[in-house]
Amino acid sequence: MNAMKIALLGTAALVAVSVSARAESLEALKASMNDLTIGAVADAPAAAPATSVVWGGRVRAGVGTRYDSTALPGAQYATDIRAVGRIDVTGKTQTAVGEVGVQIALQGAAGSNTAGIANSSNSSVRTDGVTGYWKMTPTTTFSAGQMGCLCTNYSWDANTGGNYFWSSSASILNFKSSPDDPVGFRLAYADGPIGFAAQVYDGANANNNSAFGANAKISYKMDAFGIDMGGSFNGQPAAAAAWSVYGGLGYSAGMFGFGASLATGMNNAGVNVTPGSAYMKLALSDQANIQFGATREFQAAGNDTVFGATMYYSPVKQLTFGVEGAYRSNGGGAAAGDGSYSVGLVSAFSF
Repeated sequence: MNAMKIALLGTAALVAVSVSARAESLEALKASMNDLTIGAVADAPAAAPATSVVWGGRVRAGVGTRYDSTALPGAQYATDIRAVGRIDVTGKTQTAVGEVGVQIALQGAAGSNTAGIANSSNSSVRTDGVTGYWKMTPTTTFSAGQMGCLCTNYSWDANTGGNYFWSSSASILNFKSSPDDPVGFRLAYADGPIGFAAQVYDGANANNNSAFGANAKISYKMDAFGIDMGGSFNGQPAAAAAWSVYGGLGYSAGMFGFGASLATGMNNAGVNVTPGSAYMKLALSDQANIQFGATREFQAAGNDTVFGATMYYSPVKQLTFGVEGAYRSNGGGAAAGDGSYSVGLVSAFSF
């Protein structure tokens, strides 16, 4: 009898253990199933990719005096207050095939370094770059839209600053059919210090005929030193095709920086040119710097040469005040711009 009780108690214990084990296994199975559950939107690959949007804006205003020796008597001197605004947005999305983004910029139509919104007149708004890009791999990017020529994009910032009254960039042969940036396609590669990019764009149109342009450049950039070289071709349906080869270098460390560039080529008017530029930057403090530069045409008549200097103070990166000035020398005399100058006080605000 006692043996039978012991057997029954043992069987009950085994059943209890078995039920408990099965319950634990069931809970473990449920937990595993929960871990494996995939939400149709939240977790499915590329169904809800991460997207970010960044806005930026800038307003520049300056007051200055100019003397233009090429203007008619009575119109050679001008003193004015000028301003221009710009707003841009960049949106990018991480997808299953890489990063895809769009960059759009708008600014006042009079947005060059030589003009701006003046005399309280309204300024029409135009695009200043409408570009889409696909970062196919961490090193390779394909872009399409309205973008600047590669000949205007240095791997190093090989020119001085300038809001209205001075900027050195003469050696960059920016051959294109209008002051606006051309529309085209670009493929770029960057891995460590080495970079390469090639671009094809709509060079010009005339009588329903189109001529294409192309740029390519290679660059090498370290923390303090950068160098690049490249070339361009710009076709014209009713004029000579323009071409150029160019190179530039720059160095910056601590409070000192300098850069230089040189190019040669022929523009669409059939004129051979060999421009060059050089600059030096000196940081007076974390907030203030001075810049000196010069541009010179070594081949075309007159050997047009411009000397410039700027001083900027930025208590924070969103706010800048400064002084800019330039003087022009030309072997062709006053009719070619010799003796012209400009000087002005400038301000810039950004977010």
